[in-house]
Amino acid sequence: MMTVKANEDETNFLAIMSTTDHHHHHHHHRLLRKAVSDVTNEISKLGKDLESIIELDETILEAECECCGLKEECSEEYISRIRNSHSGKWVCGLCSEAVKERLNRQVGIEEAMITHTNFVQEFNNTTRLNPKLSLTFAMRDIAKRSGEKRKILSGGMQKMITRSSSCVPRITTAT
Repeated sequence: MMTVKANEDETNFLAIMSTTDHHHHHHHHRLLRKAVSDVTNEISKLGKDLESIIELDETILEAECECCGLKEECSEEYISRIRNSHSGKWVCGLCSEAVKERLNRQVGIEEAMITHTNFVQEFNNTTRLNPKLSLTFAMRDIAKRSGEKRKILSGGMQKMITRSSSCVPRITTAT
């Protein structure tokens, strides 16, 4: 379709050129033909690239990280590549980076995978089941103790603003 448009433009250009100098006409005609040819070739290349992209039509599968349980949609080829480089196990990007970090400590891939998987399972069995062990609660407790120390040092404040520990943060006034 675009080739036809380019040919119409060439015809219009040639009609205009016929009223100008004959010598310049041949020079411009040759340049125009080359430009049209270049554009046509580029359009053809783009069309072939697009066809090859469409033909790929890779099968997308849901893969579950064997360390942390995160689920991701990935191509079969990507899943195979990750499994081949991680002792036959599929791991998400975050766990993959953690395993690489452990590998830097001069242990084999299998040992790094086992160590990281154990770490994630330990985290899931303790911190996720007992949120009081989480960093957020630890930080809150540190802040609370710090605030209590300030209250004692300042001779006792009238009211202190605290934060509830619900999912939806609320500011409450404690006396």
